[in-house]
Order: sequence, then C-alpha cells, then structure tokens
Amino acid sequence: MEEQKDSIKSRLKTFIGSMRMSVRSFESQCDLGNSFVNHIGKSIGSDKLERILREFPNLNKDWLLNGTGEMILLSPVKNIVELNTYKGIQVYDLDATCGTDNRDISFVEDNIIGYVDLPNLRPDCKIVRANGDSMNPVIIDGNWIAIHEIFNFEDIFYGQIYLILTEDYRMIKYIRRYEQDEDNYIILRSANKEYDDIRMQKSKIRKLFIVESILSVKIQL
Repeated sequence: MEEQKDSIKSRLKTFIGSMRMSVRSFESQCDLGNSFVNHIGKSIGSDKLERILREFPNLNKDWLLNGTGEMILLSPVKNIVELNTYKGIQVYDLDATCGTDNRDISFVEDNIIGYVDLPNLRPDCKIVRANGDSMNPVIIDGNWIAIHEIFNFEDIFYGQIYLILTEDYRMIKYIRRYEQDEDNYIILRSANKEYDDIRMQKSKIRKLFIVESILSVKIQL
C-alpha cells in the first residue's frame, strides 16, 4: 500500500531526511527499536514520542502529529526553558583543531558566548572556532564552523569535512574512503598539501561532527 503523504510516518521520515540521518540511526539514537518508523500507525505512544522529542527538541510536536505549523521550531526548546535568553544557534568559546590536538570539546552552558541567527543552518548546529593551518585554504585559522554530531558511520558523506574526536586527538579533516577496508578504516585528508593523509580505524573515533558551514567574520574598524 502506498504511504500517505500526510501520515505521521511520512512526516517523521521527512524530518529524519532533513537531519541527514538514516532511519536505522534515528531509531538507535532514540532507543526506539528496529523497524519502529516503518511500523508507525495513526498514532505514536507517549513514551516513544517523549524519547523522540528529548533527542530532537527542535522537532515541532504539532507538526509531527497533526501536520500543523512548521516542521522545525525556531529555537531548541531546551534554550527557551533553561536559558530564558536570546535564542538562536549557539556559539561556543571552543577551539576545533585543523591539525591534531588532545583537547576534548565540551558543549556545556558555561562555554556559550552568544547566539546567532543565520539562514540555511540547522537550528541544532553548534558554532565553534577553528584553528591551525592543515585545512588551508578551505578553513583559515580563526574561521568559525557550524557543526552537528553524527551518530552512525552509515551517515558519513565521503568527501565532506568533519570534526573527528578520538581519545588522543581532535582534528578537522575531509573524510575519504579507504578502499582496501572501508568497513573498518577511513582516510582523513587535509586541504593543505603539506600534510599527509591519515589512515584512521573507525573504532578509535569517539565522536564525529559534520561541518555544515564555514563562517568568516570580518571586522572593519
């Protein structure tokens, strides 16, 4: 039977697609169980709905259930309730390294230095500062980057730029396929030709963020 375009299942799949996630990784992140999305009927149990909205607070509940309003809330609900201040994309006083570094990255309220409204960026992005020269001339030392976390290697877009965190390093690189063993390894590539490729075992990656946008801030006195 053809899936109705105005069904909850159809709207949820539209949202998942907008997050650049696979259905499987969405179900895993929300602890919903395999095949949950494909078996949605005319309603969603309150416990399942709570899990989805807890993981994706920018998803408009009324839109998902009834098709009313916009799919994405203007700002994350968490900001409205807890911060009670200007809403927008969060800007953090954190450095992301165009090279290698052993510093962690912590998205906590104390590190927020402001908010910005920028068109065509996901409202759940986070903006951090890039430093180093390995991604020159694509990312210049001091540029700001908008990132969001990827939770499943099936969601990797090869050829795109990512912020990769391991136990020992943090770096911004292009991710390329390692054709000899792409199930277990990836290639990390710099834009700066002075840097060699790095073969990275996938199991060593602790967190992975796709770089949505590169922001250059020009200050004119």
